[in-house]
Amino acid sequence: MARFRSLRWRLTFLYLGLLAVLLVIGGVAQYFAAREVLLRTNADTLSSEYTADLAAFRRQIASRPVTAPRLVLLSHQFAVQLASGHTSAAIIGPDGGLITSQASSLTPELTPPTLPVQDYLDALRSKPKPYYVATASDGSTHLVVLNVLKNGIRPVGVVQLSIPTSAVDQALRADRELAIVGSLLVLLVALLLSPLIIGRALQPLEEMSSTADAIAGGDYKQRVRVPRSDDEIGRLALAFNQMAAGVDQAFEVRRESEEQMRHFVADASHELRTPLTAIAGYIDVLSRRQVVDPETLRQSLDAMARESTRMTRLVNDLLTLTRFESSPLGRRQLLQLDTFLNQALDELGLPQRGTGESRQIQPGILVEADPEALKQVIGNLAQNALKYAPGSEQRWSLFTANGMAAMRVSDTGPGIARRDLPHIFERFYRGEAARDRTTGGSGLGLAIVKSIVEAHEGKIEVASEPGHGATFTAWLPLASQQQAA
Repeated sequence: MARFRSLRWRLTFLYLGLLAVLLVIGGVAQYFAAREVLLRTNADTLSSEYTADLAAFRRQIASRPVTAPRLVLLSHQFAVQLASGHTSAAIIGPDGGLITSQASSLTPELTPPTLPVQDYLDALRSKPKPYYVATASDGSTHLVVLNVLKNGIRPVGVVQLSIPTSAVDQALRADRELAIVGSLLVLLVALLLSPLIIGRALQPLEEMSSTADAIAGGDYKQRVRVPRSDDEIGRLALAFNQMAAGVDQAFEVRRESEEQMRHFVADASHELRTPLTAIAGYIDVLSRRQVVDPETLRQSLDAMARESTRMTRLVNDLLTLTRFESSPLGRRQLLQLDTFLNQALDELGLPQRGTGESRQIQPGILVEADPEALKQVIGNLAQNALKYAPGSEQRWSLFTANGMAAMRVSDTGPGIARRDLPHIFERFYRGEAARDRTTGGSGLGLAIVKSIVEAHEGKIEVASEPGHGATFTAWLPLASQQQAA
């Protein structure tokens, strides 16, 4: 029973029901159309016979007195002339009353059928209908045709010709039986072929169901075959594959994110463990001594303070990085970037820290940015050059290109090894032995710069050759009004 509840059988039964309804409607329409054609054809035949009989009868009475034709046409003699075979005749007067009638030669005992008087009067006043259907005295149905007799242009009576509709009824009965048998055969063939045709059309849906089960089981690489036809099922298959690819990509991103998180936690734990171990070591050394001389105590406290400061800086950098990666920036505002960069560099006081500085700043550049975040970008880039290229000149420049504002700093330090360039914006990455923990860095400064710049819909680039310094360029979108200008 569950089998017949499937989509294939539901569509099959729906199709068969619709086909049956259409066959019934078509059969009924065809039956009445055929009936109308047969009745009109017989009516036209009766009208033609009447025209021929009237012409022949007029020739017969042409030698009679002038007053005779009207009386003769309304006489029983004319009715006898009209009746023949299955055709019966009747002549109706101008008042709608029966003047005379004549049964057909094959059924002389049967009185010809009559219509309501109003039908005769209507036929005299206006054009009669193409045909009428009346019932004879024995209950049989007859086709009746009315023809108006005129004396000049004035109607003087109505001639009625009628024949039994038995031949028409027999033809319609045979047509009806043929239609019923043909419809049943069509339904039987449709019942046999519909499940196969619909099943083949629904095969991609069955494949999608199997593929969906496989994806639910964890096999995210599964895809369905896209049909060549550009129909609803083809578009559905294409959309299903796109959805499956999106799910696969989402899980791949999730796996990569989890892997990065594991590395991040491991690196953070390692970075935090180092100062904590140092502090614990100094505490252990001091606790083992019953008497600690002032110099040793001072050195130990200074070392613990340095490790504590370093650990605090690391935690702050981690919080800063997490904030920029997990939440939107603070309130952005329109910044005159040349003025802002000059002010930020003045506050850093690079010359007082033993570093040469030069500036080449294009005026009038506007950006929409978070001032505090952007100041941290400038500070981190300057601190990075101070740490890894101490004493070298920092060359700062500001310009626009391709609808973006570029903030660039170059140094004349030792540069960055080629193998390290792709990784310098990663968290806790230290590429060279010289860049170790003794420099005081947490390994997060450039990662924070990258997060802030990307949060502003920008990008950060680095170029370096060993021994020839390094160049960092932060690209930021120009303000909308400057882009329009």
